[in-house]
This record gives sequence, C-alpha cells and structure tokens, in this order.
Amino acid sequence: MNIYFSEIFKQLRKERELTQEALADYLGVSFQAVSKWERGESYPDIEILPEIAGYFGVSVDDLLGVNRAESEREILGIIEEYDNLTDRALKHEMIIKATEKFPNDFRLQLRLMGDLAFRNNGKDYKECLPKIKGIYSNIQNNCRVDTIRICSKRYLAAYYSTLSEYENSGITFEDCKKIIDEMPFMRDGQEFLRSYLFPHGTDEQKEYSMEAVDEAIGLLCAGLAHLFGVTDEENEADILIAARKAEIEMLNLFYDESNYGSAWRNIIYAYGYVGYLYVKKGEYEKGLQYFKKEAELAKRFDSLGRITVLHSVFFEGRKFDKHTLGSTFVATSSVKTLLEEKYPLPDDFKAMPEFKEIISAL
Repeated sequence: MNIYFSEIFKQLRKERELTQEALADYLGVSFQAVSKWERGESYPDIEILPEIAGYFGVSVDDLLGVNRAESEREILGIIEEYDNLTDRALKHEMIIKATEKFPNDFRLQLRLMGDLAFRNNGKDYKECLPKIKGIYSNIQNNCRVDTIRICSKRYLAAYYSTLSEYENSGITFEDCKKIIDEMPFMRDGQEFLRSYLFPHGTDEQKEYSMEAVDEAIGLLCAGLAHLFGVTDEENEADILIAARKAEIEMLNLFYDESNYGSAWRNIIYAYGYVGYLYVKKGEYEKGLQYFKKEAELAKRFDSLGRITVLHSVFFEGRKFDKHTLGSTFVATSSVKTLLEEKYPLPDDFKAMPEFKEIISAL
C-alpha cells in the first residue's frame, strides 16, 4: 500500500495557513519533526495519527491516503476519456464535473484551463480570464510537476496571444512574449533528452528515439505552415503548392503509405489543399488527382483498427493509437465536408463526373 501522508499532511497544513512551528506547538512535537514528516523522511508515531486527523477534520485513512489509489484510477479514467473526446461541449461539461469532484488534481486543473482558454476563441474573456489566471497561479505556485507547469505556461501564452487582438481585453502581445521567453528550448524537451540520454541499444531508447523523430516531424510540418503561410490566400498559389508538396514528400519519406501514424491528418489535408490550389489555378486535372489521393487516404485511415503497427524504415514496430487524433475523428466525413463545403470550388468543377465519383466514394 502506498502511503501519501507527507504530501497530504503538508497540503492540510497549508490550507489552514499554519506554519510548521505553529502546528508543531499544537501537536507537542519539534519543528524538525514536522519538517521531516512533510519531506517524507519519517512518519509520526501511530498513537498521534488520530490526533492529527481530528485536528484537520479528516479520517486517519484520508490522512494516510488509503483511498487515493481508487481516486487515482478514477482520475486516470477521466483523463483518458477526456483526451479522446473531440466534441467541445462534451469536453467542457466533463472537465467541469471532474474538477468539482477532484479540485486539487493539477492534471484536471490544467485541462480545465485549456478548455476555458480555447473553447470560444477568447470571446468570453471577461468571464474566463480571472478563472484562467487563478488556475495558472495555483499551478505555478503549488504544482511540483514541471510538465504541468510548462504546459500551463503554453496555454496562457496562446490565450494571451488571442486576447491581444481584442481591443479592450487589457492584454497585449508583450504579455504573451514574457511567458514565451520563460519557456524551454526544443532541445530541452523530454522526447529529445530521452532519445540520447537513455542507454543506447535498449528497446526503451529505440522507442524514445522514434518518438523524438515523430514529434520533430510534427513540429516541422507546423513550422513549414507558418513559414509559408499555407492558408494565406494572398500568397501565390505556386508558393503554397511548393510548400505543401515539400510536406507531402517529407511525410512519404519517413512513413509508408499503409500507415502514417500521428501524421495521418497532416498527409490527408496536405493532398486536399494542393488539390484545391490546382483547381484555383484552373488546372482541374491535377486538382482531381490530389483530391482522389486525399479521398483514398481518408478511406484507408478509417479502415484501420484502433491500434496498428508502423512498418517504415524509421518507425518499424512502433504502435499507433488512432484515438490520439480524437476518438470521433472520421477522415472520410471530414474530407467530404472540405470538398463540398469548405473549399470554394467552382461550380463547373463540382459538376465534373470525376469529382462526383470522388464524393460518392466517400
């Protein structure tokens, strides 16, 4: 059985706004004893546990964290379900209930922060900004897990970037920049560190190296998108086509067509956007070729089981869980929506039999 006494004891003391000295005086022990209890270096005698529990108004089991394992299983279940949802309304309702039930769990608090920051694109900042700042402050001051602390910084920076575009939000881009300047560099990320610090030649090091490459490819795709402004219609179509084709070539180099792993959405949408750009230029035949490929890949993705294995040279044996892209992501319906509604395709192109065949195949 795990004993969580030290952290629970410390949390209860802080909630009462007591110093270690004041609590030690009440319990009739030394300040050093209380300090050691909180650091987990020693534990109080069993005879004093009921007195400590009674003082804080909790049970001895709660003080020792006996029920924490059951709560931990429930929290992990909530996190898995929440992370796999793509319906924002359901996610919002779920994380509100979860944080009400487990208000002191920083993992859930972080997800609530992200939900509040991104669900309405900052439009509800008057209501949400104080809540987000409160969660952020709590995480920065009390959470000891760096991954959660850093992620909360990323969320706040992204939120501030959005609010800086609102005239009366009181947030400028300088507020965003200050947070960005505190963030670690890419080379300090856990994927990269694991890939070269873990003992070489081990299965763990191989898996972590593949994870680092996979993450780097995703970042590179995002970097290319921002470098060339691939959704900026003011750019020349030829520049945008070249940028997207470079992305497609890179993804086809690292993955095999039977399974693109975490890059599935990137490759599908890249083919579709090149198709749209060719149609925009009036090159309908090339547009059809890329749309056909987009539809083919979408159908292939949807036919995969949830857990599959990659077989490219770079990712041989790496497992891929489709739910990392969202448990409700259906590629064929997404592509159909793009082709029928999102892309501003000319009516004469939509009337072509070849285009109708692509739509019917979805």
